[in-house]
Amino acid sequence: MWGYPVVILCLLCGIFFTVRLGLIQFRCFPHAVALITGKYDNPNETGQITHFQALSAALSGTIGLGNIAGVSIAIAMGGPGAVLWMWIVGIFGMATKYTECYLGTFYREESPDTKEVRGGPMYYITKGLGSNWKPLSIFYAISIILAAVGAGNLFQANQAAQALTTLRIDPIITGLVLFSLAAVVIIGGIKRIGSVASKIVPFMCVVYVLGALGICFMNLDLIPEAFSIIFNDAFSGRAATGGAIGSVIIMGVRRAIFSNEAGLGSASIAHAAVKTNYPIREGIVASLGPLIDTIVVCTATALVIILSGNFGTERYQMTSKSLNHYINFEQNERIGELPSNWSVTNQKIPGESEILRTYKDGGSVLSVNNNSQTTSYTTKPITLTDNAIKLSYFCQEGPMTITILNSNNSPIASVDINPKQQDQIINNTSFIDRVLNTSIIPAQESTGIKTVGFTYANEWKSGVITLDKNIIENLPQSNNQKPMVKLRFTTSNQPTTWLIDRIQSVKEAGGITLTTISFDEFFKGFGSLFITISVFFFAFSTLITWSYYGETAVTYLSGKKYIILYKCLFVGMIIIGSVQNLSVVLNFSDAMLGLIVIPNTIAIVFLSKKVLNATKDYFTKLKNGDIVAYK
Repeated sequence: MWGYPVVILCLLCGIFFTVRLGLIQFRCFPHAVALITGKYDNPNETGQITHFQALSAALSGTIGLGNIAGVSIAIAMGGPGAVLWMWIVGIFGMATKYTECYLGTFYREESPDTKEVRGGPMYYITKGLGSNWKPLSIFYAISIILAAVGAGNLFQANQAAQALTTLRIDPIITGLVLFSLAAVVIIGGIKRIGSVASKIVPFMCVVYVLGALGICFMNLDLIPEAFSIIFNDAFSGRAATGGAIGSVIIMGVRRAIFSNEAGLGSASIAHAAVKTNYPIREGIVASLGPLIDTIVVCTATALVIILSGNFGTERYQMTSKSLNHYINFEQNERIGELPSNWSVTNQKIPGESEILRTYKDGGSVLSVNNNSQTTSYTTKPITLTDNAIKLSYFCQEGPMTITILNSNNSPIASVDINPKQQDQIINNTSFIDRVLNTSIIPAQESTGIKTVGFTYANEWKSGVITLDKNIIENLPQSNNQKPMVKLRFTTSNQPTTWLIDRIQSVKEAGGITLTTISFDEFFKGFGSLFITISVFFFAFSTLITWSYYGETAVTYLSGKKYIILYKCLFVGMIIIGSVQNLSVVLNFSDAMLGLIVIPNTIAIVFLSKKVLNATKDYFTKLKNGDIVAYK
């Protein structure tokens, strides 16, 4: 669901409303601030919660793991450049959010019995476009119920449980605690959700951003370089997948929409419950959501990850500091016999940026300077903690073959690397080709392994070799029952100059784990605790808000008949999410979010004229003094 069509649809939608409504996200900003401070709140207006509570409830569905885990996923899979595309979607998404939340409030319905009001895309599709569009509204309602279970429940519980494992808390325990807390609040309905969210979200948002800003101030001199990395990678894809800009854009857009929900229509469900007789006001207040969510909170997370250097191949981290898990050429006993033309040198090493300082480990590196003969060096055995091996390298010229050997020196896989050639291919590839990921030739791998990072010459980089599961299962094991491998580096008969350092067994860090280790780079120990607490509360607030989104859809489809059943099933899924695999949860969540984008964007585009007329009418009245302020 998340190929180019949905990505383009979301971007074009934001651009369309930004242009059609005359840069509304910038024009309405001062009035939006006045509204959330309660200046225009009339206690006698229709609705259940205040503007501030509605914004808090909607933000509790967006400011959460989309900002903490989602950003790290975007950077891990798309590189730092994905952050720029998140900003772009965030800015244009403000206009989309304005449109959705006005329509959700304008077409909301009030229950004659309970006086509860409910709104959202299901309602404005049917009431705004007519009864012929009822199948589309039903499709949206079913999709958002599934999205509430996926993105709003399983993903939140999964990442909260993963974060709490740093405190050695079993995922099932985390699931049970979240289950208990969420059940109490969810059964209380939107009033209790709004009340709880308005207390948790602003406090946690401020604390989290202050923590991230503290790290930025500690590294103020590196901030320009961090932004430079974001902009350079956005148009080169260097930190993503060998120059594939398309993956950078898609990951940025996917994670931005997962984060701020602009285009999904989901936030309009929370905003529809607000006390107001001016539906356009809720669009104005809602436009602040992507600004706070994507531009402020996501950027804070991104800067911490980039400043820590944990992006690209550096997201692959050592899980053990035991000497038999790595070779850094500082310990002589781990180097072994060196053939001719190979040496361990302490000479001046080619420079690298301050942020990317993690590529080298100490002053000693392995050096090979070979003119015309084939030579090879075989490492000591390395015990694997997972299925990947990472090494730092600086290729000045010449190809290199890396062969994976078992502990008996039998070859099991190999990869032929020529970064100089790769560099030329990518530099001579057009922007469009890089977007579409054509003409990018990977390292030549044998069956059973995959590589990433062996692409660029004349700069320090890290390359990662990942072994297939079936290869690892057949490897001889060490005394601690872990498989072992050796690496053989072989030069060709071409002139070859390489520097190699830090060969280590690693595991890929993604999601919340990547954010946690990045904070820990600056606050040893405390970073893990800080992120763990933040994640738990953000996950909790997101859970309770998305439960209401799904509840509204269930009510639309069948009235109050199945609400209790839905709530029981929803809170029950929390336990399942806490113990599930991240990739399974993430793929399901993304697919469900992709489903609800399509019917929602169709509806808001067709209803755009009504939004334009309402906008003109309200701001004319505001300018003429016809809108009364109560404070």
